[in-house]
Parts: sequence; structure tokens; C-alpha cells
Amino acid sequence: MEENKNIWVWTLAVIVLFFLFGSLGMGSYGMMGFGIGFGFIFMLLFWGVLIWLVVTLINAGQSGRKEEDALIILKKRYASGKISKKQYEEIKKELK
Repeated sequence: MEENKNIWVWTLAVIVLFFLFGSLGMGSYGMMGFGIGFGFIFMLLFWGVLIWLVVTLINAGQSGRKEEDALIILKKRYASGKISKKQYEEIKKELK
């Protein structure tokens, strides 16, 4: 059983190496002249950077909401009478 497992591991390793460094058409140059595997790696890097950029921009856009949320909470505390007008004004100055 152990020998059978080793055969599958070596077969998978050869397929992966062939995919990364082999010339599967394209005049034996592959994508971008580095072989199909390197083109695939660059494509993954491109999409990874693009997804990271989108997530970063979404998080930056939501950071402004946190300040508004703090002001809304402050207004609710003042409206319910938990803080005085003086405290409200002081905290409001600190938040802005």
C-alpha cells in the first residue's frame, strides 16, 4: 500500500513540474516567455494584488463610518440624559 501511495505522489509531482516548466504548445515559450507555470503564477499574483486593493479600498471607505457611528452614539447618550451638555460638547470636539 505504501508503494502505491509513493507512485501517486511522484506522478502528481511530475504533472505539476510539467505544468510549471513544460512547454504545452505556444512554440515552447509558454505564457510571457517563461513557461505556462510562470504565467499562471503571475496571473495569480495579479489577481491577488487586485483583490487586496479592492479590500483595502472598501475598508478605507468604511473607516469614515466609524466616526459617524461614534457621533450617533454620542447624540443618543445626550438625548437620553446620560451625559450633560458640557460633556457632550467636549466629547464632540475630541471626535472631530
